[in-house]
Amino acid sequence: MMDFIEDAVQRVLPQLQREKVEAVIHELETNLGVEGPDDLQLIKEEDIRHLLSPIQCRKLINSFKSDPKSPQSTTSSIVSSPSTSLSSSFSDEPSTSQLISPRGHSDWVDRFQVPWDKMRPSLKRAIDAGNRPEPGDRRHMVHVIVDTMREHCLNPTRNDCTIVAKDITQMYPSSFLDRTEEGEKIGCGYFTLLQQLKTRVEYVNRDNTLSRLRRPRRSQTNDDDQPPPAKCTRIDSYGCINWQPQEYPEGETSSSLEEKTKEMVDIFTQEGLRAAERGRVKELMTMTYLKQREDINADPPPSILDISKQWPFLLSWKFLLSHFTTLTGVDLYTRLKEDLDKKGKRLLEYFRCQLMKWTKEVKAVLKDALKEDREGSDGLAAMLVMMTHFKEAEDALLLLTDVTTTPADAEEQLVLPSTPRLIALGDTVWSANKWMLSIEGRVVIPGIPDEIPDFTTALAVLFTSFYVFNIEYQVEAVTTLEFVQRFLARINPDSSKCTAKVQTSRKTGRTVKRKTSDMSPRVISFMNAFSAFDWQNN
Repeated sequence: MMDFIEDAVQRVLPQLQREKVEAVIHELETNLGVEGPDDLQLIKEEDIRHLLSPIQCRKLINSFKSDPKSPQSTTSSIVSSPSTSLSSSFSDEPSTSQLISPRGHSDWVDRFQVPWDKMRPSLKRAIDAGNRPEPGDRRHMVHVIVDTMREHCLNPTRNDCTIVAKDITQMYPSSFLDRTEEGEKIGCGYFTLLQQLKTRVEYVNRDNTLSRLRRPRRSQTNDDDQPPPAKCTRIDSYGCINWQPQEYPEGETSSSLEEKTKEMVDIFTQEGLRAAERGRVKELMTMTYLKQREDINADPPPSILDISKQWPFLLSWKFLLSHFTTLTGVDLYTRLKEDLDKKGKRLLEYFRCQLMKWTKEVKAVLKDALKEDREGSDGLAAMLVMMTHFKEAEDALLLLTDVTTTPADAEEQLVLPSTPRLIALGDTVWSANKWMLSIEGRVVIPGIPDEIPDFTTALAVLFTSFYVFNIEYQVEAVTTLEFVQRFLARINPDSSKCTAKVQTSRKTGRTVKRKTSDMSPRVISFMNAFSAFDWQNN
């Protein structure tokens, strides 16, 4: 699906930065629903103007309308059935510099066939039965596939590995597809297999410098010398289905929505957040969703202070969660209410049953979490254990302060980062029964009179704020946040909500280059291991 869109974009805008190409692909495929080359002719300039400059938009739209043809789809013969056609790959001389086709992968991969006849019988039986292969059989399969790929190219590219992994997963989804325990696809569905193939390629080439492929440096200038977009527009529509509505509610115009916005500000000025319970306010917030998104998605992006002045009721936690539901199609509050403690209990059991595998830090948090007086806090306990397991500090998401702390005290006494933080009020996180939310160094949800009742609601409010306000995950907690996203919220796009290129080293405290990935390998690996453990024991 992505290939013909990528080709169409790069053919017209060859110097466009990779990040922007991916953002356009995501917008066309996920948010606008492009399913084939003919659909590109229906795209309008306003659909993509938040991603590209006006000139770039017009070039692309003209190309879509004048040349809707796309390159032929990639290979359909990469995978053959292990039970019906045990075919081997064609022979070819290995090369260190295979010709790269316009689609971004090597020519040989179009005719490559997985050598199922070399696989273990136990793996073939598992595939025929629609079961997941044993880890050892899967590793052996990866070794065989990479060895066969290297007969044609000593160092297959990531695009080459992507095509092979994608075709295997499409042919045998029951055995290889990345999925949640609810059966939902995680991201692209083949990320784990792709990572295994590429890791194996890198391993066998670790001492072979002659086989490394070198690519020319990308131009640092954008097409038409346009300045780069504002930082938050890189992945602002990540995981959303209603990021920027285009049609006004029935019977409404821009002027009428503006009047409704002013009416809400007047109500707030007179009554404060207590008015959030009024039916009129609920009706106005629903009707002005389009206007809310227009203001939040503006370029340059508004500060949280500006948003609080324009949309004061949006910083009521109930309206924030409601906005998130409209934005993503996910009722996060209900989902966490139903799943957090239940899944938390199973996560704790997973760690408890394999105690000797974990670091001393994880063991210490787990011991604290399993105390008898922790009954009813399995969700919080699981989150603290997961943060420790991912080696992310508690204060990357949670800040602890005295139960008597006011919002003004918190802003004065605590170091409040620009990215969202939960502020727990109590002697310990375990005993906290009041919560506040801070963004950009300000307490934006003070908890009075709009009290956040428990940790489950507090976690929902924290997570929601990243999506509603177009905020990237902070590097310090990116793995935990992606875990919440994929395991609890079950939002599974095939890209990351953190594009940071640097991070602070845990060992030296220095700023170092950060290795980026479309999805967190640690999160996907953990989810697969947890599902396997859960299936074996339940």
